[in-house]
Amino acid sequence: MRKNSYNNPSPKTEGHLLQALHILFTEIQKLKTAVLHSIQVDDSSIELRDAAFVKDTVGVSDRTLLRYQNLGLIRVHQRDKGGKKYFKLDDVLRLKRYLNS
Repeated sequence: MRKNSYNNPSPKTEGHLLQALHILFTEIQKLKTAVLHSIQVDDSSIELRDAAFVKDTVGVSDRTLLRYQNLGLIRVHQRDKGGKKYFKLDDVLRLKRYLNS
């Protein structure tokens, strides 16, 4: 007879829980991206800055900037044909305030 088996979840159960949380997180990120893309903004008033400006302003490296993009702290607004990334100035300043707080 198992004693207190309901109090001790198995590692397999924890693994399934982590997998479910990961799936839920990715779905939320996709939904967030879809909502952000559905909002139409007048692009004529948006100031764009390249990745070099962002790195200098915020004070991070290429790899750290990429990590912040993957975490959703900053989003690439536009890319040119050569693959150069451009960010909204408002997002850059928001990221700088967030990191300095």
